[in-house]
Amino acid sequence: MDASVTGGKGANLARLVDAGIDVPAGFCVTTDAYRSLVTAPETRRAIEAVDELDPTDADRIAELSATIRERIREAEFPTDVRKALDDSLVKLDVETVSVRSSATAEDLPTASFAGQHETYLNVSPEAVLDRVRDCMASLYTDRVVTYRLRNDVPSSGVALAVVVQAMVDADTAGVVFTADPITENRTVASIEANYGLGESIVAGEVSADTIRADRSDGTVLSYDIGEKSVRVRSGNEGGIERETVSDDSRGRRALSPEQVHRLVEKGEKIEELFGGPQDIEWAFRDGELFVLQSRPITSLFPLVSPQPEDDLLHVYMSFGHQQAMPEALPPLVVDFWRSFIDGGVERFRPPEAGGLSAEAGNRVYVDLTPLVRLAPLRGRIPDALSFLSEPASDGLREVLRKREDDIPERGVGAGWVRILRAIRRGKPSLRPIVSQALSEFVHSLVFGVPDLDELWTWSDSWGTERASELRSPQTTDGRVRATFEEVDIVAFLRYIAPKGAAALPGVLAGRLLGRTFPDATDELDAIGKGFEDEVVTRMNVELGELATLAGNASEVKTALDSGASLDEIETLRGGEEFVETFDSFIDRFGHRATGEIDLRRPRWRDDPSVLLSTIRNNVGEERGSREHLAELQRRAATAQRRLEARANHGPLGPLRKLAVRHLIRSYRKAMPFREFPKHGMARVFAAVHEICSEAGETLAECGSLERPNDVWFLRRHELLAMLDGVPLDVDVESRRRTHERYTTMTAPPLLTNEGEQPTAARNRNVTEGTLVGTAVSAGVVEGTARVVRDPSEGSLEPGEILVAPSTDPGWTPLFLNAAGLVMEVGGRMTHGALVAREYGIPAVASVTNATAEIHTGDRIRVDGKNGTVERL
Repeated sequence: MDASVTGGKGANLARLVDAGIDVPAGFCVTTDAYRSLVTAPETRRAIEAVDELDPTDADRIAELSATIRERIREAEFPTDVRKALDDSLVKLDVETVSVRSSATAEDLPTASFAGQHETYLNVSPEAVLDRVRDCMASLYTDRVVTYRLRNDVPSSGVALAVVVQAMVDADTAGVVFTADPITENRTVASIEANYGLGESIVAGEVSADTIRADRSDGTVLSYDIGEKSVRVRSGNEGGIERETVSDDSRGRRALSPEQVHRLVEKGEKIEELFGGPQDIEWAFRDGELFVLQSRPITSLFPLVSPQPEDDLLHVYMSFGHQQAMPEALPPLVVDFWRSFIDGGVERFRPPEAGGLSAEAGNRVYVDLTPLVRLAPLRGRIPDALSFLSEPASDGLREVLRKREDDIPERGVGAGWVRILRAIRRGKPSLRPIVSQALSEFVHSLVFGVPDLDELWTWSDSWGTERASELRSPQTTDGRVRATFEEVDIVAFLRYIAPKGAAALPGVLAGRLLGRTFPDATDELDAIGKGFEDEVVTRMNVELGELATLAGNASEVKTALDSGASLDEIETLRGGEEFVETFDSFIDRFGHRATGEIDLRRPRWRDDPSVLLSTIRNNVGEERGSREHLAELQRRAATAQRRLEARANHGPLGPLRKLAVRHLIRSYRKAMPFREFPKHGMARVFAAVHEICSEAGETLAECGSLERPNDVWFLRRHELLAMLDGVPLDVDVESRRRTHERYTTMTAPPLLTNEGEQPTAARNRNVTEGTLVGTAVSAGVVEGTARVVRDPSEGSLEPGEILVAPSTDPGWTPLFLNAAGLVMEVGGRMTHGALVAREYGIPAVASVTNATAEIHTGDRIRVDGKNGTVERL
């Protein structure tokens, strides 16, 4: 069962045999035999050279791979290997065998390499030796080498064994997945079946029967009869032959219900054996079921943990998608956000109910089930989600429609009773929040919506005070405990609700303007832009001014181009003013960062490289942020005059004009509010980053951790235990590898406890190749795409269209140059959409796989009104 000796496939087959699973008889030619073929110095040098190749250099890969294959085929096995092979064939005593590759880097939990290496069927004993050598040479086909390079699997460290088994000339064969590979539902098994050998399915030559079955009892949920036009069978002269299937047989089911049940039952046993979902090749011959191989399904997104304790279907919303940051988070950050959510939610729920958060793939998910079960909220939750993620909203509606019985609705009366009970439990927390919010709302109605200066003072002072409170304990342990115990969603509501209530009259003024002027969409859009002291605007204006300073000081510009440090720049002519202005920017915004909810990431104060890169790219840009702001303000003033003019008619015209002017003033005061709460919270995030980093340094100094940043791969309870002096053996490197694997997975915005990712089709009449998303900022722009996955590693030239996985305030500097925006996640109220509308940039969000479908340099057209992205 040692994969280093028998390869992945051989080791898995050995485990199946040991567990009593019916596997065709056979033996394994071990990796020692392979190594005997690659001992020549020139062969070893060529293999070592493979690891230095660029996975995109197809020509060099093809050249070097061909050389290695040829040398393996020309090499001779030692005498003892040939004798052992002959003896094993005599003992097996069959007319023909299958010869299958089994690499050491194959059928792994993280990379299956399925179908990458050679397999030979219906091989005579006389031909086995050559086929074994051919299998071993297939370790260096172009596609296998490329696959290894892309998955960071060193060629110098892999070897290949070969499994030789009695040939099963199947009546029917295929694959069974113990989890549905399409929906990722873990309660459903998916089966593909065809007449004859399974090669027809593996090679994709036929449309096979597709069966979905309930894993709990093997009941057939759906059976789609495929065309099954070709049958593969063993040839009379060796090898395989293909024959046409009769029309009558094509229309029949390849499997009976009893056979489906047996396959599901066998799949259950094999998944339990290997501890995870499996992709199993099988064959029926004369009613007997054989398992030919089993490999892990590596593409499935992990299940949520903890799993719910009841028997209901539970639906979870990605917290990262709500924050426009769906990337994987390290374990300690996951624990922080789960504490943040549950620490507040638990105040409103019975003690036995617990929190609503869960974890999957190093992401945080929030259980929506308790909310959507309440009749008063069932229809409103999808509507609310649509502002954050249209795919999540549509998917939730779809799952509530299709599986209504699995998420039973509580009656209206029962729903209101639960809501009132939750309010009563949370009264101690809610009372001061509601009281302050009402007070602020009334004050705002009487004296007007707060000015921006007041919002800046409120945001900065709250964030600074809360950050100071977290830092106030005298010990590292005390500061870490405060981080996890005193920062939760209720504390955030206590901060945001009063000022949010103060801004509410301005929001209502905007709605009243919309009802008063339903046909004035352009004017209403214009008056919602052009705020000089709004967070993002001030950020960009100040960065633009820094670019102007650098452009006016040639030595500073040259230093920026060469990547000089701020200390070096300060010594240059014009450098002192530049650095002083930059330091002022850091004083105001240095607590911000890219991907702010990933608390591991350095804040701009710690690593200003992305800011300096943005400044460098904007030196010499004729139309800076201040000019853009002035244009938006001119448009807003023009729009206001038009709306006032429309109101100024009839005897009461002057009064209506004044009323409209007051409504516009209130609306414009309220609009910038949206970015201030997060600006204040970001100061708290920066303190959390600092406190946890300090804990890492403390633990590294005393030897509990190898490196300070290992702290981010601890769980909360482990960190606190280590700080208390409890020795723990945590495999940080394993968690790092797991985290790196999760970073390559695309997190779904919506996920069930069964692993299914609910979606709904987007029915739009678009041309082929056009990508569809959510329209979040009106306008149409054509331009060159720039794909940026991490703003700290990329930059944007003026006029380019930014294509990104998501954007949060840390991406703001890139908006200086963007002509348009395409995001893989987000909705109308997420950060990128709000900034795009403020800047008048056409934008489309929730464009699935945008960063993979679009490449830097592509010409694209972004339609921010209809929600489409067209490749030109």
